[in-house]
Amino acid sequence: MSERSAVGEGREKLLASLFDLFGEGGPSPDLSMRQIAEQLGVHHTLLTYHFGSRPRLLSAVLAEARRRDNDLIAATDADLGFAALATAVWEYYANPNRIGRIRALFYVSGLAMYDIDGYADLIGGLDELEQLLERAARSDGMTPRQARRASISAVACLRGLLFQRLLSDNHAELDDAARHYLRSLASPATQRA
Repeated sequence: MSERSAVGEGREKLLASLFDLFGEGGPSPDLSMRQIAEQLGVHHTLLTYHFGSRPRLLSAVLAEARRRDNDLIAATDADLGFAALATAVWEYYANPNRIGRIRALFYVSGLAMYDIDGYADLIGGLDELEQLLERAARSDGMTPRQARRASISAVACLRGLLFQRLLSDNHAELDDAARHYLRSLASPATQRA
């Protein structure tokens, strides 16, 4: 076994341990690498070796969580049309139990804007949800161009609404706006525009 594969296996084991200990949202951005390592029962240099920094560790956890989410969504996207799948995505991520994870995603995304290469694991998979929605739109009969445009718009709108939800106490109004938007996706005129 090469040293490179051993490194990858060690990183994967650490990711699994991070999920076991901290759940899908990963460790709080307030925890230092030493505190995270202490809770994991490993030396902090091991985390630094595999992830580099606390934000990049959080980025790796979020990327893995997103991969797991997309696996769940992909298992159902064959059964759902575009509008129903977009609705399921909203309901999944707007769930109050995921608020910590959504905060962490926007926190790390903000850091990634200043260091895209350093957050490649997170950024590289951001379009996976668009691809799932695009396949559902194509199954609904949209042309490739219509499906691509609709999926990009849906993801951007839902992310924007999630961001607004984090900054507002008026969740009911934002949830109503999301429902209004999601209902519009079922309209053939909206899909063909």
